[in-house]
Amino acid sequence: MKNYNVSDEPVTEVAVDINDIKDTCKEKSRNEECIFLVAGRMIYRKGLDFLFDALMRIPQETRYQVRVVGDGPELEHLRKRCKDNLNLSEHVHCMGSIPYMEMEKEYADADVFIMPSIRETTGTVLLEAMSKGIPVITINKFGGATLFDKDTGWLYEGNSKEEYVENLKKAILECIANPDEVTRRGKTHERKQKSILGRKKIRSIRQYMRNC
Repeated sequence: MKNYNVSDEPVTEVAVDINDIKDTCKEKSRNEECIFLVAGRMIYRKGLDFLFDALMRIPQETRYQVRVVGDGPELEHLRKRCKDNLNLSEHVHCMGSIPYMEMEKEYADADVFIMPSIRETTGTVLLEAMSKGIPVITINKFGGATLFDKDTGWLYEGNSKEEYVENLKKAILECIANPDEVTRRGKTHERKQKSILGRKKIRSIRQYMRNC
């Protein structure tokens, strides 16, 4: 790579506005119940059915809510699942598409972001959640495994549908049972973001000096 004056150092690009990266965790108060946020286009590969299967295994009396934001061909199917199951209808809110400012409020209110897809490599929503200081539950593969670790989120695995659903359920229950840990992992996002941005500035300076 030296012939092309390209560094061999791996680079992780964070596709969010630097002005959006702020210490939101210090500004927000703790919710009375754990609020999970899911956002994106409502299509099959987003894994919402996996998520709903996991939620149906959580005892109905558990205090939490899941707010699902986004439109798409699967939305009515998901709303019907909620309507047909008392456990889901009590805890899940399928909100459809909402304006940008309302989406900002959803991020501000959320404790944990869930990306249940086991097929998508990396969603922009993961980067948005990261920029808001929200810990993430996602599969331990692809971009999620690169962006997050045990200090910034919950990474679940599986070799079958049953294992994926069960491990996703366990990650959700861990968040509900450990609000202090949710807060800690959210705050770790800010330090990680500053570290990434700092390394990018150093690389830019070194590249500039090499080219002089």
